[in-house]
Amino acid sequence: MIEPREREKFRLIRYEYYHCGRNAMRFGNFFVAGILLGYAAETTLKAGLAEVLTPEERMKNGILQHNHDIVKVINECNKYGIYKDIAVSNDFLNYLNNNFQRYPSQMAKISEEAKKTNIVLCNSTDYVYYCDDFIIQLDCSLRRFTNDNATSMLYFALRTLETKYARDFLYENAFALRHYEEYEVDLNGLRLREDLKKEVIENYNKGYQYYWNGAIGDETIKRKIDEIISSYKCSDFHFQKWGDGSTIIV
Repeated sequence: MIEPREREKFRLIRYEYYHCGRNAMRFGNFFVAGILLGYAAETTLKAGLAEVLTPEERMKNGILQHNHDIVKVINECNKYGIYKDIAVSNDFLNYLNNNFQRYPSQMAKISEEAKKTNIVLCNSTDYVYYCDDFIIQLDCSLRRFTNDNATSMLYFALRTLETKYARDFLYENAFALRHYEEYEVDLNGLRLREDLKKEVIENYNKGYQYYWNGAIGDETIKRKIDEIISSYKCSDFHFQKWGDGSTIIV
């Protein structure tokens, strides 16, 4: 277990990576988004790993301290019994890794490997939904494991609903909004500044449709959320292959 302040620091870092990364991807800034969302996944995984290691073990654990490979990090977490409830395909983990590279030599290596395996390296603004699924799964799993709301990015967004920062986090975020009603009791019990508490509760009571895109009572939003959740599960993500008839999206 780590100290409450460390949990808070991890959550703040993860929130900023994810918040910036998903908005970058929504606007088609794929290279920037890939790095930021990679860090969002990595830091969330490592937040869980830090929970099960002693301070001495943390200093000696090479995966925690020095490794940025998402596959290796999640495998290390699974060794300690954390994040084993996550449903994600190996292709999606490799997709994250491919887009998490910062150096020309790394990018060249990925391109060469893609040629050998006939894999199409592509991106789409819609791929943000696959990322949402994976990262929100991790966030909810960490919250369950620690039994502490302070670890949760989603909880933080829902407790700051008066801010545009939180609204951007939830904007068209189907995988976050499907958990919306789970947090009602937590919100009503928040210890907030009195001048903000009323606004937070009022915003929450507008419903998840409002945080989807600013609408209230729009039933088409529920259908859209259900459609995205059905179509963009990261467990169903697979690389396209050249010549298989797939549509290439860039």
